Amino acid sequence: MVLMPSNEPVRVPVTDPSPSQVRLMESAERLVGRFGLEGASSRAITRDAGHRNHSAIAYYFGSREGLLDSLYHWRSAPINAHRARMIDELVEAGEEHDARALVRAFVVPYVTAIEALAPSSWARFNVAVLAQHPLVFMDDVTRDIKRYNDIDVPLSTTLRLFAMMREVACDGREPVAGLRVAIVARSINANLAAWETGVEAGHLDQVPLWDLADEAIHLGTMALSV
Repeated sequence: MVLMPSNEPVRVPVTDPSPSQVRLMESAERLVGRFGLEGASSRAITRDAGHRNHSAIAYYFGSREGLLDSLYHWRSAPINAHRARMIDELVEAGEEHDARALVRAFVVPYVTAIEALAPSSWARFNVAVLAQHPLVFMDDVTRDIKRYNDIDVPLSTTLRLFAMMREVACDGREPVAGLRVAIVARSINANLAAWETGVEAGHLDQVPLWDLADEAIHLGTMALSV
């Protein structure tokens, strides 16, 4: 869901990857999801992707950060395109101050993507990256994406949605409104990540994904509405 903070120069992310690049990105997503950013070294990612050349990441992406950045853009672009359509629809319907409509616009594209990926590590990847940011992460991420200048950053759509949520939460009173939105977003990420882990472990009592989505929408709506 978020980009990693960095002081490195921005490279144009790979958005139309070759099969070799896809293997590296999927391995990075899986290893970061399982072991966190510190547990997914360039060597481990390269080995997991089946590359014999240990410089494959540098060759295809310039750096490990370039790989993770490209992974984010590649994976999140269709999610945020779906989200943008839902935002446009709720605005057209006059629901831009409807807490449930706003939370649905966050949850539904996210869960749709996780369902399609199966097995997914995407929520766990997002949890790992979010851990690099302050608790109320939105302003920090907004500053970070300014590094991208004219590069289209899919996350801009989600940040727009979070800004709409902040207007609704606690009647827009800051800083508590931002805190409330951050808690909702982090809680949804954490629960989807736990669901992914349960699927990977083969838990027999696993909650159906869309049942979890419905509960996440319900609880998120309540959190923004009180």
